[in-house]
Amino acid sequence: MPRFLTDTSCMVAAVCSWHEHHLRAATEVERRLTHGEDLFVAAAGLVELYAVLTRLPPPHRLSPLDAKQLVVANFIDGVAQIVALGAGSYKQILDTAPERKISGGAIYDAVIVASALA
Repeated sequence: MPRFLTDTSCMVAAVCSWHEHHLRAATEVERRLTHGEDLFVAAAGLVELYAVLTRLPPPHRLSPLDAKQLVVANFIDGVAQIVALGAGSYKQILDTAPERKISGGAIYDAVIVASALA
């Protein structure tokens, strides 16, 4: 069965109705689910989503409880399969980052890519 993995930017847009890409992200996720695709999310992405939701500038910042409930309702409670990388995967990502010229926040994208391939 086909599957797809969303990154944190897509998850933020999909759950925040005020986001400029909300309609596009929410519609695409729903379309894929409706067509029988399985949604996968990186465990690291769930934590990053929570961090983003709780640090947004007012008035969009959510309380820790509201952020947790939003993450659970939209990506955990029977909605998605969580992919968690092991220690070896993180070591490999770090080992190969310099030769792949990965720096700064791009390392988080490397974790998402590794999760999608797992």
